[in-house]
Amino acid sequence: MISLYENGLNGILADEMGLGKTVQCISLLAHLIYHGVKGPYLVVGPLSTLANWVKEFGRWAPQIPVLMYHGTKDERNDLRSSKLNASHTVQGASPVTMQPIVITSYEMIMNDRKFLAKYKWKYIIVDEGHRIKNLDCKLIRELKSYSSANRLLLTGTPLQNNLTELWSLLNFLLPDIFDDLSSFQSWFDFSSIGEEGGEQLIMEQEQRNQVVTKLHHILRPFLLRRVKEEVEIDIPKKQEKVINTGLADIQHKYYNAIMSRQFEQVLTPEAVKQLRNRGTSLQNMLMQLRKTCNHPYLFEWPSDKEDNLIVDERIVTSSGKMEVLDRLLKRFFKEGHKVLIFSQMTRMLDILEEYLEYRSWKYCRLDGSSAQVDRQANIETFSTQSDVMCFLLSTRAGGLGINLTSANIVIFFDSDWNPQVDLQAQDRCHRIGQTKPVKVYRLATANSVESKILERANNKLKLDRLVIQKGNFLGAKSQSAISNDISELEELLSGSYDLAGHADKITDDQLFNWTKS
Repeated sequence: MISLYENGLNGILADEMGLGKTVQCISLLAHLIYHGVKGPYLVVGPLSTLANWVKEFGRWAPQIPVLMYHGTKDERNDLRSSKLNASHTVQGASPVTMQPIVITSYEMIMNDRKFLAKYKWKYIIVDEGHRIKNLDCKLIRELKSYSSANRLLLTGTPLQNNLTELWSLLNFLLPDIFDDLSSFQSWFDFSSIGEEGGEQLIMEQEQRNQVVTKLHHILRPFLLRRVKEEVEIDIPKKQEKVINTGLADIQHKYYNAIMSRQFEQVLTPEAVKQLRNRGTSLQNMLMQLRKTCNHPYLFEWPSDKEDNLIVDERIVTSSGKMEVLDRLLKRFFKEGHKVLIFSQMTRMLDILEEYLEYRSWKYCRLDGSSAQVDRQANIETFSTQSDVMCFLLSTRAGGLGINLTSANIVIFFDSDWNPQVDLQAQDRCHRIGQTKPVKVYRLATANSVESKILERANNKLKLDRLVIQKGNFLGAKSQSAISNDISELEELLSGSYDLAGHADKITDDQLFNWTKS
């Protein structure tokens, strides 16, 4: 990173998640300030990560002044007038007088551009840099309008869906070099991944034209990446398996009704009316099928004559996934494991909350509506209180900027179309500081739409393994040419999820025995 700065280059710090990218950036800024580079410096990230940035600066570089720029319009006016331009003296090789390092969110970058863009920033660091993977998004347009001598993107997942997104990141960093998307796409076309015969075609291209090797040579000067196996050999291993669950009887009825477009025949008129009042589109078959695979209570929750929701054993028996989850949690809590449960749907988290209370288990919850103060309090509670065994998290809100190494079991109640989102979520606990092996369970309904979601996710992971994982982006290693061994490519392209069990005939051995995975 220092070499990038000294050579006037922007770059991507793409270390795997959980290897301390935040601390590395703080060390870089401390190094620059020590040597008299007074800034100003700007750190931009998701709102959920801002408090952690301030906390880490206070821990690793307490002399350096920092300002979390966020709040209401009046609060931000006060920050600009009283603190943003305040001078602070920091002891380095010689005393440095500087403004505080500004730590702010994507929203503030866009809302307050007329105030923040007037500064000539020395360094702009964009945390969770894959947020600008869409080259047409407003955030990337606003960030490009900011003047900066250097830019650094932080992301453990620089390649999430396709090479166009990677090009978008590179264009933001080096617009003079990466200025033509169509040429980039024509040079490096891996669109056949996932298609029948696609992997063989890519291997033939590599054997003939060294396409993959050439791409790695282009990326190497700008992309810094370390992986856990190379950096922290003491991090316990992570294992993952997919548990193919079945459908309960009521789920079968819902699923067949949706597929035959007779959905309204299986719900009461009142339930259909409530769905429509919530803006739920009954025509969106894909979403309705996903909801059916999760839990029928997402459509209609049984209630008594006074319209009070009934929470009884049916909350478990009405869903194939819940039956498996119930078996898992009883075993894990008995053995003293702490568990993270992720779901895409906040209403599914509501059902899981009712289930945990029904079982009298203590838990914490975090989703996109959680206030910053509550978020930090729940993380602290889960990490320090031994009787709080479960943390419910929405996958996208709970997959960034938090450390939950007190847990060593991860359960995905449902999966994201983008596998990198799920990987980020896993690494809330599989990171530096973890002392136990981490086991990841992914619940998926067999022979359903969820099978297609996992298949699509696996194809995206193949592209990531081909372009990012296979590359040698660690500067300390030899810069010799990357091996062209076709068998290695074949191995990279053949990876898939480990499948355990099938439908509703899952044995305890399939659930808990990891010797074959």
